[in-house]
Amino acid sequence: MERAGGERPVTVTNGSGVVVIGDGNRIGSPEAPAVRSAYREQVRRIAPAELVDREAELAELAAFCLADSGPAYAWWRAEAWAGKTALLSWFALDPPPGVRIVPFFITARLGAQNDVAAYVDVVLEQLAELAGEGLPALLTAATREAHLLRLYASAAAACAARGERLVLLVDGLDEDRGVTTGPDAHSIASLLPYDLRVIVSGRLNPPLPADVPDDHPLRDPAAVRILSPSPKARAIRAEAERELKRLLEAGGLPYELLGLLTAAGGGLTADDLAELTGEVPYRVKDVLRTGPGRTFAVRGEAYLLAHEELVVGARDMLGRRVLGQRRATLHAWAEEWRAGGWPDGTPDYLLHGYFPMLRTAGDLDRMLACALDEVRHDRLQEETGGVAEALAEVRATGEAVLEHGDRAGLVATMLRLGFRRGELTRRAGDIPVELAAAWAAAGRIDRATALVRSEGRLETVHGLCAVACRLLEAGDRSTADELVTEAEGLVLAEGNRSDQELLTRYLVPALLTLGELDRAERRVRAVESDMERGRLLPPLLDALCAAGQYERAVALTEERNFLLRVAAVARVAGALAAADRAGEAEQLVREAVARDPHVAVALLLDGSRALRAAGHEERADVLRSEALAAIGAAPSDHWLFETVRALAATGEFEHLDRWSREQFPGPQTGRWGREYAEAGAWDRARKAAAEMPGATGEWILRQVADGLVEAGHLDEAEAVMEQSESLATVQLRLKLGKARLRAGDLEGAGAVVDRLAGEWHADLLAAYARALCHAGRRERTQALLDGGRKGAVVRVGIADALLDAGDPEAARELLVAAERTLRAPGPEASAEALLGVVRELAGVGRTEEARSLLAVAERNGADEALGFVSALVAVGEVDRAEELAAGWAPWTETVIGARLAEGDFDAVVRLARNGGLSSGRNLTVAVRGLADVGAWDQAALLGREGSSYDQDLMSLIVVAGMARDGRAHEAAHRFAGVGTFRTGGVGVTFLPDRVRALLALGRREEAVRLVGLARVEAAPSSPATQAQYLAEALVVLGDYEEACRHARETDPRNAEGLLLSVAGDLVREGAHEEAARLLAGLHFSGLRCAAVYADLARVHPDPVRARECAALALHLGSWPDVLPAVLHCDPGVLPLVLDEADRLRRALEV
Repeated sequence: MERAGGERPVTVTNGSGVVVIGDGNRIGSPEAPAVRSAYREQVRRIAPAELVDREAELAELAAFCLADSGPAYAWWRAEAWAGKTALLSWFALDPPPGVRIVPFFITARLGAQNDVAAYVDVVLEQLAELAGEGLPALLTAATREAHLLRLYASAAAACAARGERLVLLVDGLDEDRGVTTGPDAHSIASLLPYDLRVIVSGRLNPPLPADVPDDHPLRDPAAVRILSPSPKARAIRAEAERELKRLLEAGGLPYELLGLLTAAGGGLTADDLAELTGEVPYRVKDVLRTGPGRTFAVRGEAYLLAHEELVVGARDMLGRRVLGQRRATLHAWAEEWRAGGWPDGTPDYLLHGYFPMLRTAGDLDRMLACALDEVRHDRLQEETGGVAEALAEVRATGEAVLEHGDRAGLVATMLRLGFRRGELTRRAGDIPVELAAAWAAAGRIDRATALVRSEGRLETVHGLCAVACRLLEAGDRSTADELVTEAEGLVLAEGNRSDQELLTRYLVPALLTLGELDRAERRVRAVESDMERGRLLPPLLDALCAAGQYERAVALTEERNFLLRVAAVARVAGALAAADRAGEAEQLVREAVARDPHVAVALLLDGSRALRAAGHEERADVLRSEALAAIGAAPSDHWLFETVRALAATGEFEHLDRWSREQFPGPQTGRWGREYAEAGAWDRARKAAAEMPGATGEWILRQVADGLVEAGHLDEAEAVMEQSESLATVQLRLKLGKARLRAGDLEGAGAVVDRLAGEWHADLLAAYARALCHAGRRERTQALLDGGRKGAVVRVGIADALLDAGDPEAARELLVAAERTLRAPGPEASAEALLGVVRELAGVGRTEEARSLLAVAERNGADEALGFVSALVAVGEVDRAEELAAGWAPWTETVIGARLAEGDFDAVVRLARNGGLSSGRNLTVAVRGLADVGAWDQAALLGREGSSYDQDLMSLIVVAGMARDGRAHEAAHRFAGVGTFRTGGVGVTFLPDRVRALLALGRREEAVRLVGLARVEAAPSSPATQAQYLAEALVVLGDYEEACRHARETDPRNAEGLLLSVAGDLVREGAHEEAARLLAGLHFSGLRCAAVYADLARVHPDPVRARECAALALHLGSWPDVLPAVLHCDPGVLPLVLDEADRLRRALEV
């Protein structure tokens, strides 16, 4: 029997992308995730070249997968060598249409593939891929089961939504090493799900492990299928066992080869074995080929034992002493290559197979040596193009270290791993997507995807979408679709709503480029932020109208935000009018007017403009007349702004001026500048900006410049930018440069490139270099080729031009050179890492060293980083920090904290009052800080500032503080003046502080009733906000379990973020163990979970638990961010921090 249709195309990576074994049929929408993992390769290697006389069994397996009733499990049982693995591996590669197989083959022949850890690694990734979720950053014994059970259900639901059925396949239950590894070990069988279709196989004995529950479907006798032995398999077994005995008895080279392959876990080539034994490769190949042909199997160029039974038998016969000796040979071999600097030509086993063998053997010291070996990781990156495999080694080693608990040097070891991971992550994050896209165009899709896949979802999604769009240009729609589907899965996996919407910003344009309008629409509809919807809706509407799907476009005009509704109606009306569907355009406008009469003027004028542009003058005149007649209606604020914009956009300045004077008698100086800019009334906008000095005027001019670029008036735009250096932001200049390139203006684009000489702008630079090559401007191109990162980006542009000219070989040479330079992290990321060291050095009194490092960081672009103001504060430059903060809330809060520490409470009041757009937030931060230190006069002074909302919230903060300070009478009097609690709208945001105030006043019963009332009357319009503050209030009350339950159940879409918020609340309330238990199930949240662990480490009263929390924070997060917790728990690691800071400094000063 041959495999139907032959082998299907597959992209194999060594990164974290994971295969979903199946037939690849695409049913429904969204499409199923693409096959990406190396695990399919492993299954294909396990599968026989031919399957003989198994048609009946294959039909039964297919019927089981498709059945709607009957047992949920099919347990195929037979003795060894019956052909179980051959049958199931064949089926895994060729399931029936509509079935998604997630396989795992328990095997001792391949390293780290025969216990629970291996099962979770392989199956969890496949399930996450199907569910469209990201992978947890940490999997320990405490968290494996929870992650796995959650993803069983999520993946099954995702498959069902596509019209598919998920089937789990596990071969070789009897080979599970985890059953016998210790009293705390779990079997793989114990983790198999209750509510999926599952195919398993195993021998007739041993029985199921004791940890499989009595009610588990695997214990149902109806699940058992007896597999009749394959005559061919029996013959192979007999011959293989005889060969194994001959090898053991023969001694010499055959015995050596058997020992080495058994110890290595397979994967050694003939050349490897020749080097290890001192024999010539021909002799090794001859022994492996002609003698024990049934004992060894070959996969590619690598050899392994041909069957599990042979592995077990060989291990038993060789014994621990011999295997230890052969492993020592492998260790010495690895050490030789390490000493040689892991040169080109390093054996594949040492790069890809050695570490899994160490992990299986539990050799933590050597795992650490590999995970911390920078030169080895350089070789891995050179070979694969990415850092995913190196990062996987670091993560796996960190997991192994954490499993050992608080042994000596725990924090120091995790810190060293954190340094290594930080360096790798900086490398991945600084690779421009233009390089990856060029590699894809050059035919190296594997290298392109390896470059963009990193630990950062933003970088990965951006890169995958960029590569996909480049492949689509080259005509490879299939691979482009696979990459965009992978990116879509990462977007869906993001648990933080705002981060998910940021990722969607890259995904939706890629989906539209692919023509996937349904998927793009789903993603846009899922976005809650009005700002992001306003960014994504216009291109979606344009695409729908271009495809003739006007009804769907019209449906999207029913936006919840009326400003977005107005813009959407105008856009769709314009498309309808241009398509000679003027009647429908007018109907759309009139229906919108009926729905939103308060913006009728804007709707009618926008509709009139759209109709006139399409040549429908008569209809346009009717709408214009109605609009002008409606101007006298009583205005609301929003009506005013939209009316002015629409009048200006339509050119009705006479009506606008007259109406404005009627509504606002007196000087019109600077009025409507923003609306003029938005409407494209550039001259009026510029005049208004000139009459509004300061930040407001500059903001208007920036909008003017941006609008002029959008409209193609590039010279005018540049003239506006030249009025002031602060107007010409980097983003504006980049936009101008790209527009000049699109217009074919190389001189103008070059001028922009020159003006941006001090900025990083890979996209513009690569496109400019490509255009120069097409224009034959060799000298100018050469002038851009410096020896640094910008010169490397120019090489990418030249390579693109060579690809355009049909010279892929020359292009690849340039891309190799460019990649070698770009692989080094950019200065900004390394400089930002130094800021954390600056803060901690200053904290231990080493201020001069801190200042020196700060100067290096600032010279290398860290002065715009979030941590820069904190670093300034740490070295005592608080005045400069305050000057830089300039009303930006995160920086201002840092400076407020510094002034509080100095005892300069008047400065705190000044900062809080000058908060600009963030004044409310700064006020509450300041009052909270003042209350903590008992500065009641200043707290009372600020308590009268801001809105009534701000005042009530600040009063509650002061009440709680006063009551705790023994001023109960005064606190009670102040509490009586606080406004009545409101359960709807923003009222719930008061709840935690109101509960704190009541508890401080001794009124617990009232606090409990208040929380109960809030839960009953919670507003359905904002479940995430309601759940966050209600959960915090429950924590304040001490009802920790109910707080967690409420966070999980109230808004499941945002459960991850809510639970992290609850964990932070628990830490602040001193519920340390409760916080730790909750965080144990949230490791997949990565950086945000690390931040809470760091907070917990700093306050946990148990030093051992504090160190464990700090170690977890290092494993999940970024070491500079969690450094304060690390040094708090283990001050002895400071020399390691100084060494890393010195390394970063030297790299920046080269």
